[in-house]
Amino acid sequence: MRKGNRKGYSLVELLVVISILFMIIGGCVLNLYKFNKKWNNNTNVDFCNNYILHVLQNSSLYCRQQNVSCVLEFCNKNKINLFINHELVKVYEIPKELKFMNYFVVKIDNIGTIITACTISYEDANKDVHDITIRVGSHYVKVK
Repeated sequence: MRKGNRKGYSLVELLVVISILFMIIGGCVLNLYKFNKKWNNNTNVDFCNNYILHVLQNSSLYCRQQNVSCVLEFCNKNKINLFINHELVKVYEIPKELKFMNYFVVKIDNIGTIITACTISYEDANKDVHDITIRVGSHYVKVK
């Protein structure tokens, strides 16, 4: 005995629709995770570039105002140490996901001029290398 058209959905139809929705949501969550990871890395790189430029500029200004020479030491431990007369004055830290590629020293004289030419290289979380090039005797710094 059949009573006309049945209204509603069968259990199989509901399971198929729900499984398709879960696949779509899973793909979206995975893409969102990748986007978030990439966005965090790009934000850290931009922050680090600006922070290193800030450290160079502030150190130069401090040397000019105090009429002293200083040394900026870029360590492999994500730290930038500021030394004046061989005494540690300040320690700057960059994000933990980034690390300097090598150890080097930047010297700044008492009139605030950078007297050491170098390229500051650091590696981000994606293992991409970023460079900041400093010219001698000027305040020209190029971020690559």
